[in-house]
Amino acid sequence: MGFLTHQVRRGVTLAAAAALSVAPFAVSDAHAAESASASDPTQFELPQRWNSDYEPGTACSTPGENGTYLTAKKRWFKQTDASSVANNTANAVPVSTKVKQSRTQTLQVSAKVAGQGDLAKIMTQTFGFTYVNEVHWSLKQVVGPYTLPAGKEGRLAWGFIILDADAQNVHCAPNLSWQATGRPYHVSAPESRYAELQIDNPEYEDLSY
Repeated sequence: MGFLTHQVRRGVTLAAAAALSVAPFAVSDAHAAESASASDPTQFELPQRWNSDYEPGTACSTPGENGTYLTAKKRWFKQTDASSVANNTANAVPVSTKVKQSRTQTLQVSAKVAGQGDLAKIMTQTFGFTYVNEVHWSLKQVVGPYTLPAGKEGRLAWGFIILDADAQNVHCAPNLSWQATGRPYHVSAPESRYAELQIDNPEYEDLSY
């Protein structure tokens, strides 16, 4: 699955971007990568929690039940590869390339914790986006095509969208409140493959001579 968005960055026109959803937690294509942050063009808007489940100090109903409370910290494009493109003609042209080296992005956890294998599923349930334990770019997979305007040059860039989150395991205490158990830790989970066409867009011309 895939979808396109059109965005603009300072100094670079992001002509087209595609976030490619992956199994096993496949959902509809409703979640395109949002506008890039003005302060850091590799970052995207954070997902919002659907509820306050497992928040330490809040009420629970089943003593002894365990859970994980997650706080999204950073959602970003991890670029792994790029290929330069140029259009010296008077018309817009499609540009594409093929992946020359396979890439794999796996879920990373800063500590060894119980239930680590379920974290991608928990993140999906918490934020509504699709998170997985690993995602791949395969050898010879096509990036593009995207439309490169006349007289422009830039690059095709691809990699992965990653969500960094703080995590805290909790358990339902006898007083029916969620209590933290163990130390907080950090999770980086792949959301999808991602590709974009970055078009060079200088803000001024150098007229010195």
